[in-house]
Amino acid sequence: MKKGKEGSIDAVVGLQWGDEGKGKNIDELLSEGKYCAVARFQGGANAGHTLKIGDMTFVGHIVPSGCLTKSIELYIGNGVVIDVVSLINEIKQLKDLGFDVTSRLYISNRAKLVSYLHPFLDQADEFMRNKSGGGKIGTTSRGIGPAYSDVRARRGLLIGDVLMSDFEQKIATLSEFHLNILNMYKEKYGFEIPVEKINEAKEKWNKAIQELKKLKICDLSFLIQKRLSEGKNILAEGAQAVMLDVDFGDFPFVTSSNTLPANVCLGLGVPHTYLRNIYGVIKAYTTKVGGGHFPSRIEDQALEKAFQDAGHEFGATTGRPRMCGWLDLFALRHAISLSGANKIFINKADICLSEKVKVVTGYKNANKTFKEFPLYLNEIT
Repeated sequence: MKKGKEGSIDAVVGLQWGDEGKGKNIDELLSEGKYCAVARFQGGANAGHTLKIGDMTFVGHIVPSGCLTKSIELYIGNGVVIDVVSLINEIKQLKDLGFDVTSRLYISNRAKLVSYLHPFLDQADEFMRNKSGGGKIGTTSRGIGPAYSDVRARRGLLIGDVLMSDFEQKIATLSEFHLNILNMYKEKYGFEIPVEKINEAKEKWNKAIQELKKLKICDLSFLIQKRLSEGKNILAEGAQAVMLDVDFGDFPFVTSSNTLPANVCLGLGVPHTYLRNIYGVIKAYTTKVGGGHFPSRIEDQALEKAFQDAGHEFGATTGRPRMCGWLDLFALRHAISLSGANKIFINKADICLSEKVKVVTGYKNANKTFKEFPLYLNEIT
């Protein structure tokens, strides 16, 4: 139970479909000097965030925001799936910018490991969905979904496994399983990855694993609770957004993890009593990437293109142009009710490229007006 003089955890989460500008708001909160650390609690390298200090810009995917503030510790929690190649590359990029984060980066030994074959399985799944007529979900092909699938099937590997004597045997067993699945995709759907490409990915992955072993892999739950007992505060950084939550988003067009603040405690290993403020982040308009229905999308293609250009609406992870739409108040109310957000950041309020600004106030179809958020967004078409 939280005691009076102990610290607290605040969370920053997106309230739309991601890309709300959470990294900028995290930097603003860190500038107040209230926090000792920023912690990732879910997702993986599919979370692109752009960070700026002065003239320096860093586009990160797995290293927590706050990496450009040298007094801030960086935590990657047990709820995160880690692409080690991306992680090591980002650490090197930061070092080249003058920010050596290795002394203040702590990784949970219970975080999950993305193998060198998970991205190929991700691509195979998308290929199969498209070929079978279901349509692509629009994943980043970073292997996030397959990695979480292996966790749920209890065959995946933990980050702490890389320090164990039986790691080579474990990864060999898992890789054999993955290769059998890829062979099935080849035989049934015609999806094939060249052997050379697999070998290249394996070589890069093995090198990154050796670098990973040099980092601070620890019982992060213990460390976080120690910091809290010292009266220090921690900022939890949400990836993606509420409307992409695997349970409450527009399934199956969702991410592979729970994005709600309720997952902060599970993804970091702390009691819920430490959770204090929930900062919800929105843009004054709405954007979306990937598949699925987008109710408030701007129908005028030229106007949508103008929003994309003015708002720099291109994915930090994929580079894909984001679909742009009007502010969806009905979806926002739903997101606030799920997240419990008690503070709101509104970004890009200065981007308005139309004389008339539209907002969505409700959903309906030919048969009904929705009081509650629909199970599937295509119900409203």
